Amino acid sequence: MNTNIYYLVESKYWRREVPNIHDEISIGVPTYTDIAETKTRFKNTNSILARANAFKHYFSILDVLYDGLGKEQSTDAQARIDLQTYLDSGNAIELGNAAKFKSSPDFDKGIEIYVVIENLSQKSVEKFLIHGIRYLEYPDRLDPGIQESLQGLIKEYSYYTENGLALKQHVEDLNLETVGGKEVSIIKTPFNWQKLLLDYKGFDLCEVW
Repeated sequence: MNTNIYYLVESKYWRREVPNIHDEISIGVPTYTDIAETKTRFKNTNSILARANAFKHYFSILDVLYDGLGKEQSTDAQARIDLQTYLDSGNAIELGNAAKFKSSPDFDKGIEIYVVIENLSQKSVEKFLIHGIRYLEYPDRLDPGIQESLQGLIKEYSYYTENGLALKQHVEDLNLETVGGKEVSIIKTPFNWQKLLLDYKGFDLCEVW
C-alpha cells in the first residue's frame, strides 16, 4: 500500500478573557501569549488504534477546559456552546442587514481531529476533519463544522474500504434521509450520531456536497 494514514489533533483557543478592542475604556489588546495552540500527531501500524488515541487526547483537552469552567461536560451539543468561552474573544463585529454575519479574529479557534492521508506514489496529502468544536458566529444556528465532520467521516470510511483496511466491529451505518442525504457508513466515533441526526432533523446537512 503506497499510502500512510495518521490523525492530528489541533487546538487553538484563548487561555483567558482578553480585552475588547472595540471598548473605549478597555486597556490593551489581545496578544499571542493569550493563546494556547497545540498540534499532536497520532500514528500507529494499527490506524484504528491511532484514531482511538486521537479521540482520547481530544477529550483530555476538553476535560482541562471544562475544569476551567468549573462544570461537568454533558453532551457534544452543549460543549459547542460552553466552550465558546475559550473560542470567542468577544471582538467580532456584526455586519449585514437582513442576513447578519460577523467579522471576527476568532475563525481560526477550535479543538479538532483530522484524518491525514499521504499518497506516497503521487506525493499528495489529504486532510479531512472528522470531529471538532470551533468558534461559532451564532451558537443558535447550524454549526457548519458538523457538516464538514460528517463529510470527512464518509471520506475516511471510503479510504479504509478502498485500501482493504480491516474495520470489523468499528462500522456504523447512518440513515441521512432526514437531513437531505442517503444511507452511508462511517467508522464509529465516541459520539451518538443517530441522536445528532434527530437533533438536526429538517436541516440539510448534505447541502454542501
